[in-house]
Amino acid sequence: MSSKNIKISVANLAAQMIMEEGIEDYLFAKKKAAKSLGLNENMSLPSNSQIDNAIKDFNKIFNQDVDIEFLEHFKTQALNVMSMFKNFRPHLMNQLSEGIIPKFPEIKINLFTDNLKDIEYIILNSEISYEFREVKMNSRVGGNSIKSIPTFYLDNLPISAGIKVYFENDFFNFKKNFLQNRGLNFNNVLSLDINALISSNELPLMQNK
Repeated sequence: MSSKNIKISVANLAAQMIMEEGIEDYLFAKKKAAKSLGLNENMSLPSNSQIDNAIKDFNKIFNQDVDIEFLEHFKTQALNVMSMFKNFRPHLMNQLSEGIIPKFPEIKINLFTDNLKDIEYIILNSEISYEFREVKMNSRVGGNSIKSIPTFYLDNLPISAGIKVYFENDFFNFKKNFLQNRGLNFNNVLSLDINALISSNELPLMQNK
């Protein structure tokens, strides 16, 4: 099997795991998929963009119902979380604009600040229970270097949220490093018309049942 076909196979299986098992970490999903296929976990893995495309394909093939009400609920809850961190350039990483929500939904937000304690202070003052972990990510596009990203997991919310915290400089130079995509800013999310998106763009089917 060629290197290109191997990456496609890994991307497709990783996308399935993300959508059906609730795996949120792309790197973990890639390695788990490679291992499941009997491949070396340290081989050249697909890019995050390839995973995103595979998720879209998975939705088109396997999901049966578009739950507009849930998409609207998800949008509202995402905006609530983003509002909490309005001073830290919040960006939504979910593929909400394409109607894609996994079986076990989680709001994924990127924040940008050089002071991690400021984020923790807001969470503590909001009396939201949380777990803190370092999430591993590829630190260069096409490279093998790994970087740890401080991440807060907020639990006692209508929809749980994962908050990744990047440095200020990452906001401006995201195309030169591991980020690749900042996500949708608050105004982008606010202006999303779920009904119009579904009717005009023939969005992929979603799964949240």
